[in-house]
Amino acid sequence: MIQSLKLRNFRNFSDAHFFPLEEKNFIIWENGQGKTNILEALSVIFDHSITWLSSENLVKKGEQNLYIEVEDSEIWTLSFAYDHETKKKQYRINWKNIIRKKFLDHTYKCVVFSPLQMNLMYLAPGLRRDFLDTILGNSYPEYGELMKQYKKILKSRNKTLKNIAEWKSKVSELDFWTDQFIELSENIYHYRFTLCNYFKKHIHTSLEYFHGKIETIEFHYNCKVQESSVWEDIRNYLEKNLQRDIILWTTAIGPHVDDFDILVDDRKLIDFASRGETKSVIIWLKLLETVYLEKRTWKKPLLLIDDLLSELDIWHKNMLIEKIKYYQTFISSIEHLEQNGMVIKL
Repeated sequence: MIQSLKLRNFRNFSDAHFFPLEEKNFIIWENGQGKTNILEALSVIFDHSITWLSSENLVKKGEQNLYIEVEDSEIWTLSFAYDHETKKKQYRINWKNIIRKKFLDHTYKCVVFSPLQMNLMYLAPGLRRDFLDTILGNSYPEYGELMKQYKKILKSRNKTLKNIAEWKSKVSELDFWTDQFIELSENIYHYRFTLCNYFKKHIHTSLEYFHGKIETIEFHYNCKVQESSVWEDIRNYLEKNLQRDIILWTTAIGPHVDDFDILVDDRKLIDFASRGETKSVIIWLKLLETVYLEKRTWKKPLLLIDDLLSELDIWHKNMLIEKIKYYQTFISSIEHLEQNGMVIKL
């Protein structure tokens, strides 16, 4: 468990020390006072940014560098520093420099609950793919590198399709990129199906949110391949749609175009449920993510809940607090529930 957090020149904090931290930590104040910045600092040092800002935009205005330090109950001191002028990042464990990969091996994983994610089912498919890929990247160290290679090969294949359409390349030149694309896709689908099958198996536990109004709830991963025949399905699809892909300069199959739906009584969640009920199911997905991460990493993740309580009624607030009681949690809000824990007022 994290016991303290120090910030120097991070966003709106010049020099701040939060101690002692507890299992539940409530960051309370009005909007615009830096509540999310505390969560962002925790997510940055643990390699899971909430705001997706670049390191240089995290440095306090007018300063050259930033510094984040946490101490945990295992007597580890973990720190991250960034210099705006040199663009260099520095990772340390117990004040000794260490490479990023080894640093991340000793750090915590984070599960982020944010207002944006509460609209997960309403927004573009890319957000839902990012949701899956973030979980997999946190669960399996090799997955992030697989996705980098996949995007690189996909870009090269699409560029070759464009060159063929413009008579700058021969169709035979596509074979190399197609073989690479199928191989990487097959590897990525192994992880995707593992995670999606987990959601399929456990999503029914969210039925309690509906108070008996529905009988079934299902998680559906929407893709153009079958788990048992990924290689064959992609190969056959690409061969069948070759001319269309050349005309459109695009590869229309693969993990980059997939999506998922949640069905309640055989209807899409967003077509049936209220926004409150939909948010409740998304919260349940995040709780399932938490359990999945714990099982894969053998370590309890941190829960970072950003300005979410104000969007829930009292029943759902209390249920969320009850479900997360076994994890160290940081909750930013303009209001405070009557719960035990550290209260940080900015």
